[in-house]
Parts: sequence; C-alpha cells; structure tokens
Amino acid sequence: MENSTKHVKGLNGLRALAVILVFLSHKAHFEAIDAGKLGVWIFFFISGFLIVGELHRNRAGIEHGTQQGRIVIAVFFVKRALRIFPVYYLLLIALAIAHRLFYQRGVHLGLAWHFAFLSNFWIGVVIGKWPGTVSHFWSLAIEQQFYLVAPFALVLTRASVHLRLCAAIVAICAVLHLVLYASGASQPLIYALSPWNFALLALGGMCGMARDDAQIGAQVAAYARRTSWLAMALAGTGICVSQPLWAPALSSVALGWIDLGLSVSLCGVFLHVVNRQDSSLVSALDTPALDYLGKISYGFYLFHNLIPTKLGEAPALYARLHVPIALQHALPIVLQFQLSFLLAHLSWHLLEKRVLALKKPIEAALRSRVRVGVEPQPY
Repeated sequence: MENSTKHVKGLNGLRALAVILVFLSHKAHFEAIDAGKLGVWIFFFISGFLIVGELHRNRAGIEHGTQQGRIVIAVFFVKRALRIFPVYYLLLIALAIAHRLFYQRGVHLGLAWHFAFLSNFWIGVVIGKWPGTVSHFWSLAIEQQFYLVAPFALVLTRASVHLRLCAAIVAICAVLHLVLYASGASQPLIYALSPWNFALLALGGMCGMARDDAQIGAQVAAYARRTSWLAMALAGTGICVSQPLWAPALSSVALGWIDLGLSVSLCGVFLHVVNRQDSSLVSALDTPALDYLGKISYGFYLFHNLIPTKLGEAPALYARLHVPIALQHALPIVLQFQLSFLLAHLSWHLLEKRVLALKKPIEAALRSRVRVGVEPQPY
C-alpha cells in the first residue's frame, strides 16, 4: 500500500492545468467560463487525494503496529510547514515592506489575515468582496485550515471508518452549500467560505482511498475501460463550468446544484486519471512541460496575481509596429505568464527544493527520538 502512491502520473499535469486556468481567470478575465473556480477545485481534489490518502495509510500502519500516532502527526505538520511556510511567509514579508514603501499604498491588503491563514474569512465576511491582487490567498487558507483538522480526525479514528467519514462530510457540506445559495449570501462568501471547499478535499481523499483499495481500484479501472466514463465526465465539467454562457440568470439554488454537478464531473475525471495510468489523457498530462509547471505550481500560484496586469501593455508601440489587435491583447498575458514562470522557477530551485530536502532528515530524527524515548532506562 505504501508504494501505491509514490508516484501517480498525471498529477503534476493536473496541477499545471489548474494553475493555467487560475492565471487566465485573473489575467485574461474570461467571462464565458469560470476558469478560476475550475482551477482551484482541481487543486483541492489533488490535495485531498494526497493528504487524506497519506493519513489513511498511516492510520492503517498504526493499527498494524508499524506506525506511531504522535510521530505520524508530528511528521505531517513538519512536512506541511516545510512545503507551505517558507516561500509563503517570505512573500508576505516582502509584500508588507513593498506595501509600506510603494506597492498599492492606498489599498487595504489585509496582510494580518493572510499571515494567520484567514484570508477566506476576511474576503467572505469582513470585507465581502474580492480584494484584487491578494484575492487568491483564500484557497491557501482553506487548505491550511483543512491541514489543522485532518490529521487528528483521521489518525485518531479507525481506518475502516475513513471512507464513511469523508462521505458524511461531503453530504453535510453539500446541504450547507445549497443553504448558503438559498439564503442569498454574497458571491465572495459562497466562493471563499463555503463548507463545500472542504467537501472537495474530502472527495479527493475518497478517490485516494478508493485507489489504495486494490479491489475497488480494479473495479473502477475496469468500469472506466468498458464505458464512456471520461467523455461523460468531461462533458459534464464543460457544461457546468460554462454556465455563465448558456444560462447567466439561473436562480441561486440552481447555481448551487450546478456547483455540485461540477464537483461530481470533476471527480469522474480525477478517478479516471488516478486509476487509468495507461490512458492517453494521463500521457498528455505527463508531458515534461506540464510536469515541470505542475512541480513549480505553488510558487506560480503565489506570484502570478501580484504581477501588474498592465505589464506588457504598449498600445502606441504596437500601433507603430502594426501589431494585430488580437496579438496586442495576447502579448501582455504571455509576458506576465513568462514572468510568473520565471519567479516560480527561481523560487523552486533557490528555496523550495532545498527546504523540501530537509523533510527526510527531520522525519528520521523524529522517529529516532521517539525510539530513544521509549527504550527502558537502566537503573
């Protein structure tokens, strides 16, 4: 079971696709489809798949006597801290200094909320609107809040109940999500603070647990081979995410149901990717370019929205050079994408990769300390 998730092909490609969708949502301002929602939800599925799957396997190890609960929880938090905190807090510190000196000095950036990973609460409740260049931090807050609860909820309960626990979370969060829509809650509140965001992480975890179970995984893979599962899931995703184009004036409750439908469709696509590792979709996602962008996607996501949207705009110069109008609109987006990629590339090699190399030594030290602590002391 431990070996089953050492490398799942296509996940970095999905991360790359997700971060491209979020980038286009912020920089190209797509209105026909909700590209940003689709991208963020893909990230939630991947995080749930990896994190819940890891904790589920660790709990099984505890029950078989090969793991210790306190070590599992300690290692989990160390690994999450090493992955998330260094680049995130360095960026926030740099942003705080720049804001004090020159960057958007007249705008309230809510930096204290971001430092505390409460961006979603700040956006949904405190200000009730999207704050511009720092709006994308809300999804990081969701994941961090999930990380604070998940290890205790899963490590302290038997592995046999994890699937039912996640299913219960999904059901409860679905009801609460529909209630938010029916109550007329604001769009930022629903988007950034809905419990459904946590349900997406639970759905990803259910996919991970299903894959780890050899019997269920084989059944899912066999069913995917015999049916047009992927085509239906992709069609459902496309229909749901393009709702602003074909039905812009739907009722609030209908929009809530479309969110649930999008999640089910995405779940179908995700199940196909993780269970059909030999499929053409996985091969397309596993190309070197997408794989690398997925690897550095955390830095890309952090930096991209802070890059000025006017960077690369030069209408007078483009007019003198007789640049086509369509290209004039595309060039700034391409330049901003390249700069985001460069910053993410540098962040990965100069900081993130080096910090992540500490995970194994720290984990080994923690395990060694516990082993020493439980050895009987001579009298």
